Amino acid sequence: MIELKKFIPLLLLAVLLLSHAVFAATDSSKLLYLTFDDGPTHNTPAILDILKKYNAKATFFVLEGRITENPDLLKRIIAEGHHVGLHGVSHDVNKIYSAPSIPLEEMNKANETLYNTIGFKTKLIRTPYGSYPYMSLEQYKILKAANYKLWDWTVDPRDGVGTPSIDTMLKHIEKDLKGNEKPIILLHDKKSTVNNLDTILNYLSSRGYSFALIDESMDSVNFMELYGPAKNKSS
Repeated sequence: MIELKKFIPLLLLAVLLLSHAVFAATDSSKLLYLTFDDGPTHNTPAILDILKKYNAKATFFVLEGRITENPDLLKRIIAEGHHVGLHGVSHDVNKIYSAPSIPLEEMNKANETLYNTIGFKTKLIRTPYGSYPYMSLEQYKILKAANYKLWDWTVDPRDGVGTPSIDTMLKHIEKDLKGNEKPIILLHDKKSTVNNLDTILNYLSSRGYSFALIDESMDSVNFMELYGPAKNKSS
């Protein structure tokens, strides 16, 4: 017992140092939230393989039709520890924003399909092309009243249109990361993004970023509240 007492201070010191190391490794100032829109598709397995290589977790904002087409891919996303949000049904800016009730109707339909596929629903959503300037304040309030958490992004590599080069994507990422307190990176479930994803994750990892999941307990970040008519409003 006497010998054990001699080691207690050393054990406490070791625990303290380990705790400090873990905290340093998960410094919230270096967290980045990876998100992927428009899946799941035949590109999703390659995305998941690359994420696994970097021990990175991501949030996938999925389309209702692609849940139906690729249920096994959705199940793999969940099984590998990623989160799922909803991206609606139509992905048509002229349809989803055409009437006050339609964004909610699309998200509810997608949520029912999600539930029928994996057995639970989500409150995480991202409307097509970002919430502002397309969404009306009334549509935003209807979604919020239904307790949906609306997420946009703060880092845009511009991979959604065309096939930008990796140099172009990295320049956009570097620019958007400057002074960014909550980097949420927008990526898409498409072949050209898959081709550049390893380089992107290596770039971010080499700059000390670790990859965190968006979850339902977090306050959402969206353009309606940052720049739109919901700015500085509580409802």
